[in-house]
Amino acid sequence: MIKTIFLSYILILGYSCSEAEYKLNYFDIRGRGEFIRFIFAASNQNFEDNRIKIEDWPTLKPTFPFQQLPTLDVRQGSETIVLAQSKAIARFLADRFGLNGENEIEKALIDMYGCQLGDLADSTLGKNLTKEQLDEILHRNFKFFEDRLIKNGNGFLVGSKLSWTDLFLSQLMDFLEKTKDEYFKNYPHVKALDEYVRELPGIQECLLPTKKPFPFLISLSSKNLKFLCKISSNCSFVRFFPKVESAKSPN
Repeated sequence: MIKTIFLSYILILGYSCSEAEYKLNYFDIRGRGEFIRFIFAASNQNFEDNRIKIEDWPTLKPTFPFQQLPTLDVRQGSETIVLAQSKAIARFLADRFGLNGENEIEKALIDMYGCQLGDLADSTLGKNLTKEQLDEILHRNFKFFEDRLIKNGNGFLVGSKLSWTDLFLSQLMDFLEKTKDEYFKNYPHVKALDEYVRELPGIQECLLPTKKPFPFLISLSSKNLKFLCKISSNCSFVRFFPKVESAKSPN
């Protein structure tokens, strides 16, 4: 009986991890798909990065779960499973790649922090906030995560090793762009975690200049931004800064 259970465990483990192929479907922007790319990169895992063109989305939209992106295709043998919702995808991959804690308590804490980071994104991305409102939200959240990093005492948010919420926190800093150092002044532990993540070899490759940066969105015209909102089921990934419609192209 024990031998049967052990062999079944080995078969399930091998089936669930080693032979899987992954395809991430998202737009050719950072947005809500980038921290999933970070998970693959930090784990040194191969995946197909399917970057969907904005003009193709109206036709493709009905074919995706919930008619939104990102989604993840998990191919195992002749079977393909499609997962939607960015944090659900993150948890799934983190379980497989060892980025989701060592026990139930750590997993719950990681999940809690990941949910809070999702709330941070939802409360800022695409919102017409004043600078004062944005500062209040960011400083409140940075202080929370700074305190957790200090309490944990080893540079990570939870446990003794990297988790998907460490990657999520670092990747969200992309949206601060040139103002990141200004916000980091009072949060040295958050800054140190961000620097650690970006020094990982896989992440450095992900951040090469040849990759499409977030400012791609800023260079869009007001008309195209509205079109992007219209064809997406959710406009929140489009804008981080207030009144981005009037922003000049970097060029």
